[in-house]
Amino acid sequence: MNRLPPVRIARAAFSVRAAVQKAASRMVPADVGLLELASGFIATQAIYAATRLGLPDALAGGPRAPDDVAARLGLDADATHRLLRACTTWGVFREEPDGRFTLTPLAERLRSDVPGSMRDVVLMLGDPTYQRVWGELAESVRTGTPGVERAVGRTMWDHLDHDPEFDAVFNAAMARLSAQDWPAVDAVYDFSRFCRIVDVGGGHGGLLALMLTAAPSAEGVLLDRAPMADGARRLLGEAGVLDRCRIESGSYFDAVPDDGDLYVLRRVLHDYDDDRAAAVLSTVRRHMRERATLLIVEGVVPPGNTPHFAKALDLDMLVFVGGRERTEEQWRTLLADTGFRTLRVIPTVSPVSLVEAVPGRLP
Repeated sequence: MNRLPPVRIARAAFSVRAAVQKAASRMVPADVGLLELASGFIATQAIYAATRLGLPDALAGGPRAPDDVAARLGLDADATHRLLRACTTWGVFREEPDGRFTLTPLAERLRSDVPGSMRDVVLMLGDPTYQRVWGELAESVRTGTPGVERAVGRTMWDHLDHDPEFDAVFNAAMARLSAQDWPAVDAVYDFSRFCRIVDVGGGHGGLLALMLTAAPSAEGVLLDRAPMADGARRLLGEAGVLDRCRIESGSYFDAVPDDGDLYVLRRVLHDYDDDRAAAVLSTVRRHMRERATLLIVEGVVPPGNTPHFAKALDLDMLVFVGGRERTEEQWRTLLADTGFRTLRVIPTVSPVSLVEAVPGRLP
């Protein structure tokens, strides 16, 4: 198990941080606070630009003058200095008294060659396609429909098939986010008790590789779209678990493998509205053995004004795919309506929770 703080301690710390942030916001005039909030896009774009241009890698060897960084990367010296200086506002880079800039702990995580790098996630969040879709939020709220087709002329999944560059950025970011959640998931759930783990919609297999590492006697099955297969073989091979895996291509709306004793859906169901999510769950229910277990790894929206990443991600789901984040009550209802009995909802120290269910009475 990973050495992480207990969930109750982590949540207490999150509550304290939220209280401090609220107290700080009351210390500035409302118009100033709104200006700071509304200009948050500048931080996104500045950090994206710094990452894409390679500034964190250029500073990996120690403090450097902006002119030196610019010369190494073929950039304009004055603009490079201004970008580095702006990023210090958000704790990304630090300016030394002699005018040189150095990495901070945040900037270290933007390097391309460090474990746990967030580079791929930042490159997705700041990507012009990603930002263009978010520009449709107001229209999505007005109509209740995704904005991706208005922004790029296709559904999200069709666009990934037609834009290899963004597809690569997206899948790399998803793999990183899966790995980011893993220590918190592994700390609260025992995967070693299962013999065959089916990762439904598991992409390139990053999560499946981690689960099989945690369950060395288990076999794994990965189900996703055919274009994901080559990347999955490569990743699972690099993780040393390919010999324990079976890769199947297909749609989880049609069928899932019927020989698993644990079925995992990580951030799959939030891609869909309730009707489509119910269709996925109904397919899984039809193919599950009666003694199998379903594990849903998703955000659970807390009640009231409690800050939570799921509340922001809910809007991301709206504009990109027409999906949604759900409350615990909504998860329990959705599962009951599709023939499952919820056993427990397990919080973690990350933004995801684990919703564990078993086959119940079919509707």
